[in-house]
Amino acid sequence: MSARSILALIYTIELLETEKGIDCGPVLARHGLDRDKLDPNSEIGRDRELLILTELLPRVDDPMLGFEMGSRFGFAGYGQLAMLLMTSKTAFQGFQFGVKYQALTYLYGEIALVPGEQTTALELYPMQLPPEVSRTLIDRDMVGTFKLVNDIQTQLNLDLKPVEVWMPYPRPANAVVFEDYFGCPIRYDQPHCKAAIRNEDMAIRLPGYNKMAQDMYREQCDAMLARREQPTDHLADRVAAYLSLFVRTFPTAEQVAQAFGIPERSFRRQLGKENRPFQGILDTVREEKAKRYLGDSERSVADIAELLGYSESAAFVRAFERWTGVTPARHRRDRNGINS
Repeated sequence: MSARSILALIYTIELLETEKGIDCGPVLARHGLDRDKLDPNSEIGRDRELLILTELLPRVDDPMLGFEMGSRFGFAGYGQLAMLLMTSKTAFQGFQFGVKYQALTYLYGEIALVPGEQTTALELYPMQLPPEVSRTLIDRDMVGTFKLVNDIQTQLNLDLKPVEVWMPYPRPANAVVFEDYFGCPIRYDQPHCKAAIRNEDMAIRLPGYNKMAQDMYREQCDAMLARREQPTDHLADRVAAYLSLFVRTFPTAEQVAQAFGIPERSFRRQLGKENRPFQGILDTVREEKAKRYLGDSERSVADIAELLGYSESAAFVRAFERWTGVTPARHRRDRNGINS
């Protein structure tokens, strides 16, 4: 995964510590970060950030956490991208820039602009996320995106609103808060996130348009993209860390490549160079999880098979024997020092 500004993580840490009573220091330390020495000008890999968030966010029992996280995304935190959007000729061009330079945002997904006869849809396809943080990060990304849009509108004295918003989960108890925020009806249980905006609103000429400034900010955004693309050294270790976040349903190679922002062919080629093909990494992750689960005497083999994404216990047993040379039952007995 490419690098991104560490500001979003800093915003989240401040929220968790000052308003939720969570001590983030120990988790950050496990990932090589010092809470008191986080540089707002530095960058962090998206996969590393996700590992940290997956440890921290489940500690908060608050269905509004994602909303609060997105609301903290400041205009200035987007740097040159925010300035580029401000100098767009029309709202439509601004959204085009947002899609082109989305790697400079904090999103955990991919956005697309889909024109229609009467409306244009800004669509967000969330990447495969661990279930314990999925809803929170989807809310964060949708609210954070519209926080940026609204901040720009405030600067330019505009008031454009979507006519409809989609969310990819069941209607929550706090739905009215989101409806008030987006200012339009929301449809739930949809295949992805979407905000539909009237084409006449998209065509409005923005008062901040400046071609010379726009060209300068585009060059700066291009330079930032080039600098942030991380080399794929030790890609296999990063993939293993990402896969370890999941239970029951594991992402495919195609989904992981997309999450890491790497074409699938290049993704598989790099793993091949490291002599660690994707299936082998997934098997290793499952094996390590299986051994950990087998250490818990309360879990049945059937339960463990389900957690590892197997539809039948027999398939898990065969896989475990292939990995270790013994059955799960034998491994559990040996681990617990029980004679057969």
